[in-house]
Amino acid sequence: MDIIKKSMKDQIYDLLRERILGEQYRFGDKINILSLSNELGVSNTPIREAISMLERDGLVKVTPNAGPRVIEYSPALFRQVEKAMETLILGALELNVSLDRREKLVKLLDASLRSQEKSYNSRNYHKYIQDSLGFDSCFIRCASNPFLDKMYREIYDIFYLVTLYDHEQNESERLNIINEHREILEAIRSDDIPGARILIMQHYHKM
Repeated sequence: MDIIKKSMKDQIYDLLRERILGEQYRFGDKINILSLSNELGVSNTPIREAISMLERDGLVKVTPNAGPRVIEYSPALFRQVEKAMETLILGALELNVSLDRREKLVKLLDASLRSQEKSYNSRNYHKYIQDSLGFDSCFIRCASNPFLDKMYREIYDIFYLVTLYDHEQNESERLNIINEHREILEAIRSDDIPGARILIMQHYHKM
């Protein structure tokens, strides 16, 4: 059994990341270092180090004399993140096709879509978002490329956050997303790769 020891800064990073993605800290909320220090019983140093890691991830912005805050949502930010994700997914699609992994991809997408439908029907909102993004991750996982996987993981958290916010404002879009995923799956299942490519681009442009 492997024993993994985490540093204090890594533990605090995990805690703050979980709070941000769980919306305990919402867009624009200030992260009070002194309060965290008192709450956790640690010095400011590992907290500041954890916040620097979150800033690197794009989840936190640190402004001199104002302190750290969760990033602010904006339509421009959403467009930038969705364009980055669209580029990754299209690239992963082409890679999977070139590696003759279409059938494996179809199986992954089909299972992911069923999970998404289940979480939608259960009204579990956070699980629905995770499953919705899980559909995208199928393209990455199927490609089995560590560099592609690294790029995906680097933007996943911020993509999750902006998608969470966007879907809160547009509840009616949740079922539409499922239908769009179904169309993408069926295009790939029928080996209509050009059609799947167009559907993926349309999907991201509408998000």
